[in-house]
Amino acid sequence: MGAADARAADLASYLLDKSDRSVDLVDAMRLDDLPAGWETLESGVAFIVDKASEGNAERGILDTVDHYIPNPFVTVSFTAYFLSDGHAFASSAAARRPYNYQAGVKDEVQDEAIGGVMGMKVGERRRFIVPPELCYKRKCFGQYLPRADDGVLVDVELLSLQPY
Repeated sequence: MGAADARAADLASYLLDKSDRSVDLVDAMRLDDLPAGWETLESGVAFIVDKASEGNAERGILDTVDHYIPNPFVTVSFTAYFLSDGHAFASSAAARRPYNYQAGVKDEVQDEAIGGVMGMKVGERRRFIVPPELCYKRKCFGQYLPRADDGVLVDVELLSLQPY
């Protein structure tokens, strides 16, 4: 197995099959009927902060991810759901490990300016919604979004940030 094959197998561990019930359902949502508190970015991605954070005071990392140049490595826990029916299709809980990547490098959905991980502080939790028109051929935490006709809801917690 080559390096690319190993990486593909590694990413596949975050996927859930339809029979997996290890992640609870969430309520189906609609972008045109979001409760108060949601912000919608120019791209169409909407987000809400579920748990605010001051950052990691112990390590002196108090700024948002986008403050660090060059782009830092981050570790997140996440679960991604189909917006229309609330079924999870990918989760760091399924892989039994968080997801690590260099923020801002792959220009994936989770790095949308402000609303994604780039605007988060360590310890913060956000929920964001990717509308169907942004799902086709886009990635979210290494996974291609599975259906272009459905939006995606993603719960994310920024666990750590490693500046250069």
